[in-house]
Amino acid sequence: PTAAPTTPPAPGGTWTAGRAYQVGDQVTYGGLTYRCRQAHTALPGWEPPHVPALWTQV
Repeated sequence: PTAAPTTPPAPGGTWTAGRAYQVGDQVTYGGLTYRCRQAHTALPGWEPPHVPALWTQV
């Protein structure tokens, strides 16, 4: 039998530059989960821990 993962991935998957995010979207980055605060298209350097105006850790 295949073991189930212990922690399910966040609904939005892993943060990705170039992707459009909407308010409320959730992503993982660096093993943490973040929720989008403002709609935007992610650019390199806008990783969730670096831009608290766009992301809040949950």
